[in-house]
Amino acid sequence: MAYAIARLAKLKKHNLAGSASHTARTRPTPNADLTKQNIRFIGSTDPNEKFEDLVQAKINSYTQKRKIRPDAVYCVELLLTASPSYFRPDAPTNGGYYEEDKLKDWFDAAQNWLNDEYGDRIVRAELHLDEMTPHIHAYFVPLDDRGQLRCNHFFDGRQKMRAFQDSHYTAMQHLGLERGIKGSVAKHQDIKDFYRIVEEGRDLQLGELSAEQLTAKAADRDRAVQKKSEMEETALRLVKEQELLQQRIQQLSAENQQLRSSQAQLADQLRDLPLEEVAWQLGLTQDAKGDGRWKGTGHIINIT
Repeated sequence: MAYAIARLAKLKKHNLAGSASHTARTRPTPNADLTKQNIRFIGSTDPNEKFEDLVQAKINSYTQKRKIRPDAVYCVELLLTASPSYFRPDAPTNGGYYEEDKLKDWFDAAQNWLNDEYGDRIVRAELHLDEMTPHIHAYFVPLDDRGQLRCNHFFDGRQKMRAFQDSHYTAMQHLGLERGIKGSVAKHQDIKDFYRIVEEGRDLQLGELSAEQLTAKAADRDRAVQKKSEMEETALRLVKEQELLQQRIQQLSAENQQLRSSQAQLADQLRDLPLEEVAWQLGLTQDAKGDGRWKGTGHIINIT
């Protein structure tokens, strides 16, 4: 069973350049086949055109005087595809391969749906053929009928998301594609998570998907528990090391105090020594010219 697939991601202003650089292949994409050419079917192919400028120009053309909130959604990235078993029914696991007629029928239906639903508010769309499963990245600027940038008008809440999926499925059902379960309580997959399925070329099965989500959540939980345990062990070790360090500092401080006391006692003992005896021990001899006059090693010392 093959499914019609549509996912979306809301992009704020600071997300635009990063998303566009990936879909336009202006940054390295490890899983992409460089021998295959992607097709941009909406928007300019000028490599010098900045995507964020393109989005801003579209907004300005509708709403030149409206103030945009700092946290506004500037663009919505749509990911459209189908189960690999649709594109290659005889070899669903043969990633990168697709039947030309299947691709053409699906692409025509997807392109017509984009035009009918969003019109000229789609500022860029590309068909990717350089990965495991054909798919489309389309960028929709969510301007309502009054020219206001308002993403919630299109994609806010369960009902509007269901309408989005219904609309896409209606445009694709003539290809024999199925729709996901209406009203499912399964958590909607983020476009980044879902993109892994596209990259790996795996088929979409509703039951398997839920199992994968549960497995992933369990793995995430186990990693979090392990990480927490490691952090606790590290914290305990650091506390112990801190205690030992403080003890060593106190020990060194006491030893330093003892050393200073010993030095002071030695200095007092040296000061108490008779200087004549010191002179004698140093090899000096008393000069006959005076009791306090001592000679030796080329020097004359007067002890008073």
